Amino acid sequence: KDETPGVITMSLGDLVVVFNATPEKQEQRVGTAAGTGYRLHPVQAAGADPVVKESAYAAKTGTFTVPARTVAVFERTG
Repeated sequence: KDETPGVITMSLGDLVVVFNATPEKQEQRVGTAAGTGYRLHPVQAAGADPVVKESAYAAKTGTFTVPARTVAVFERTG
């Protein structure tokens, strides 16, 4: 009931990966990430895909935002 159809979010150590297979931008709140710093993984941030670079993280709420039909990898910063 609380899941977003078409979106998978997983935490793997210092990484959070969001698979967004929907045709719309999605926000995924991960309560345990709130207050912790994350950034788009350096490989994706330095890559050629401008869409994935629109991915974002709000530390205050632990919310990861990922564009439509995009997989984004976020790395813990602190």
